[in-house]
Amino acid sequence: MSNRGENILVVDDEHNIRVLLRSTLESDGFSVSEASSGEEAIDSIERQKPALVLLDLWMPRSDGMMVLEHLNQQPPERRPRVIVLTAHSRVPVVVKAMRLGASDFLEKPTTPEDLRISVAAALEESSDAAETETQISQAAREKLTPILARIRHAVWNQDINFIEHTLGTLFRKAWSQPAWFNLLGAVFESEGNRGAAKTFYQKAANAPGGCEAASRNLLRLENVGKSPVQEEVDLGDQQSFLADILELHDGHHSDPKHSIRSHP
Repeated sequence: MSNRGENILVVDDEHNIRVLLRSTLESDGFSVSEASSGEEAIDSIERQKPALVLLDLWMPRSDGMMVLEHLNQQPPERRPRVIVLTAHSRVPVVVKAMRLGASDFLEKPTTPEDLRISVAAALEESSDAAETETQISQAAREKLTPILARIRHAVWNQDINFIEHTLGTLFRKAWSQPAWFNLLGAVFESEGNRGAAKTFYQKAANAPGGCEAASRNLLRLENVGKSPVQEEVDLGDQQSFLADILELHDGHHSDPKHSIRSHP
């Protein structure tokens, strides 16, 4: 992996995990700092201004979500890219983290290869990312299908039942069928989160066999702001599944006797 010697801050309360992450990153030429709590992380970020933070969400004294909430209050130019680390990837938690600005998430324990892919994607974002994300958000929202608009509305309003059912199913399917990461990318692109969208599109496009829809979405992201005509977000062959999920959710929530959790 080529890099410019950027500083990466590794935040985790477990010493062994920090050592493993640091070893991989330093072998690729990065300068690595460590923190074992949210308070230490905030102090290190303000002092060292790292290019990227690998942030554990679950720490006993002060968790990673506190760090994300702190960074979310800062001007865009003062926010480092953040990859969240979690051994408990509950969907609402991951969604909240990415809404607060996280570029990607990694489940612990992670592999060196997955770490390198996520770090490369996060650092690839340009210095004018905030302006680009605004362009993407506007372009994407203009082209949202009714299905994607409904999902975006649920995510934005923290409709937890809907999120756990719909996005939870997407996450589970994505680990065995990577093309489903394309749909997760589309959801986050609709919110203007370019880092998360690009990460999920790349996971789908780089999987064995690839995903043509994800490749088209990646190409479209690169052309946002360059072309006067913006193409629609490509949801791929899985779009019909989302329509079924929406119908199931709305139908059962109209009848209080039914619970969406009773359905697979």
